[in-house]
Amino acid sequence: MKLKTVIKNVLLGSVAGLAMVGTAAAADLPVKAKAAEYVKICSTYGAGFYYIPGSDTCLKIGGFVQTDYYYQDYSYLDSYDYQDSYFLARGALRVDARTQTEYGTLRSYFEYRLTYGGSGSDFSESTGSNLDKAYIQFAGFTFGKVQSFFDYYADNNIWGIDSIAISSDTNAIVAAYTADFGNGFTATISVEDDSARAQGVDFDPNGGNTESDIPALVGNINYEGEWGGFQVSGMVRQLDSDYYGWSSGDDVGWAVLGGVKFNLPTFGEGDTLYIEANYADGAPNYTGINGGYSSIDQVYDLYYNPVSGQLEAAKAWTIAAELTHFFSPNVYGVVFGNYGEADLPTNTTMPSYNLFNVGGSLNWTPVKGLLFVAQYTYGETSYDSPVLDGKGDLTSNSDNNQVLLSVRRTF
Repeated sequence: MKLKTVIKNVLLGSVAGLAMVGTAAAADLPVKAKAAEYVKICSTYGAGFYYIPGSDTCLKIGGFVQTDYYYQDYSYLDSYDYQDSYFLARGALRVDARTQTEYGTLRSYFEYRLTYGGSGSDFSESTGSNLDKAYIQFAGFTFGKVQSFFDYYADNNIWGIDSIAISSDTNAIVAAYTADFGNGFTATISVEDDSARAQGVDFDPNGGNTESDIPALVGNINYEGEWGGFQVSGMVRQLDSDYYGWSSGDDVGWAVLGGVKFNLPTFGEGDTLYIEANYADGAPNYTGINGGYSSIDQVYDLYYNPVSGQLEAAKAWTIAAELTHFFSPNVYGVVFGNYGEADLPTNTTMPSYNLFNVGGSLNWTPVKGLLFVAQYTYGETSYDSPVLDGKGDLTSNSDNNQVLLSVRRTF
């Protein structure tokens, strides 16, 4: 009996052990994992966009890295006032997010830049940051920092971190609405903060800017077609100054622009010609007249006339042009130039003047996303009466030369 009992107990223990082993083995079996969400290409808005996992928003991330090497020569400055040569480096991050809605595309975009180096008149080197653009677009509306809707040509292919501007070319914080009439025609009305364009009065070159209780009002009509396009723009802004209790004889500043672009397929694929003219009364910075290298070329919105005892508006106009020609798919050249005149009120410390700038560049793209640029610019300013230059001498004419070598990698 005892032997039977022992055998029985051994058999029961073996069965129990096998059951426990089976349970443990079952517990170790792999559980079916949740399917991973792979990044999907979004072809709706062009190359480079992909869907953010778990959403219907398409995202594109890019940017560029650029290095500029400058040599310059100013006839109106001593060498100790500026550097003959200087270098600048810049990195930029661009983020573009778009979502399709029942009202059209909802878009948000920003470009942030970091720049290192010293300008021609600054011997020290430092890093500066700049939010170049940051805006939201929805159902025809644009909110945020973007290229001003007054601008058109905007120095299209003039190169360089520290290059000259020959036309109206400024970013501004806006609240705008664009109506699309089809067949390439659009019209925009925009309320813009034009603080970057407003200039102080002449009695204090280091003083504050012209005051404005209301922002600038900008409007344009634009057309884009196969042959090219055109734009007509206008703006008005308030001129107000309480400096020293002086009153302003001119209360409104305004500017107009007319620009046209021609696509020139007979010359080469991608060839373009821009022509643009600007006129401003009390808003000279909307013409590009302040694009000269010299600080004595600076034009203010208002000047104090000691005879009338009032602040009076300055007037200015410019005409600019640019031709881009592709010698091959990887090599293209650019020639550009402008002419402008600044008409300042009489009896002021600054005389009226005229200026011109001309330049050209050769551009090479050996591989996609990599660009080498060699650019030369010459500028000259003539004054109606002699002015004091940076050397302490009276001069009726000043000129400048700039040579730029640049490399940019875009991704």
